Amino acid sequence: MGRQRGSLWRIVLSWLFLLIFCLAAPAALVAGWARLAVIDGAVYTATLRDMAADGRVQNAVGRVIAARVQTALAGENPTATEVLQSRVVGEVFRETTSDVVASEAFRETWETTTQGAHRLLVAELPERWGEPVALDFSPLADEIEADVDALEIELPPDFTLDAETLRVEVFDAATADRIRLAVQRVDLTFAVALAVAIVALLLSIALAPVRLAAIGRAGFGLAIAMVVLIALMLAAQEWVMNETGAEGGRDVIEVILDAVSQGLRLTAVGLALVGLLLAALCGGLRALAAATPRRASSPG
Repeated sequence: MGRQRGSLWRIVLSWLFLLIFCLAAPAALVAGWARLAVIDGAVYTATLRDMAADGRVQNAVGRVIAARVQTALAGENPTATEVLQSRVVGEVFRETTSDVVASEAFRETWETTTQGAHRLLVAELPERWGEPVALDFSPLADEIEADVDALEIELPPDFTLDAETLRVEVFDAATADRIRLAVQRVDLTFAVALAVAIVALLLSIALAPVRLAAIGRAGFGLAIAMVVLIALMLAAQEWVMNETGAEGGRDVIEVILDAVSQGLRLTAVGLALVGLLLAALCGGLRALAAATPRRASSPG
């Protein structure tokens, strides 16, 4: 009786540690990815530098600048004529900007402004609490104005393409501070989650009556955990985009998040496939082991 009770407790504990492993493994993966791809300034800069030539980035920046110009032209209480004029001029700026964002000047501005945003969120935490995060495209002002002047479009006499129009807030101060707080905890989260995942996995296998079955369950649990992680990543990305400033930065942030998180998504998919393969392999080995004694005991 006591032996059966002890065996039951071992089974319960094995499943409990398996659950802990399935919770800790995704946390360790996300924290490790954040340390390598987001917090590491060199990796982050290299990833975003190549994006300057990406058509999605160029289109997003062009849309944002055109929308900002249109809003500035319309003013707070525009008349119907002013609204129509702002739309026409905004479309002109949209076409003009599409040429500017394909230039070398845009590549330099993109690299500079994304590095500045990274410093605000990650690299200069003690001094930057309470500050919003913006992407500054004001160095492109002269080039945009020159292209617009070449088209001989009549603009309102009081309109100027100032730096504020080309400065797009992507995170307000409150949202930026929440991200900074998460960044501060990444190293601790990674160390704890990784240690818990490894220990929980080993204990789950060691306490199981049939260790091969426990390994198979761990593989299947890993696959499920990665699928859940991918779903949570999509939800988190949507939250981040909803928290962007009301100045049109959503399109730009969406493209940046897609590029930065691509490695994490691929890793999660790869681990899910490895987990399923491991579960299938263990199941096949167990079936083979169960069939072997029957063959040996069968007559002739």
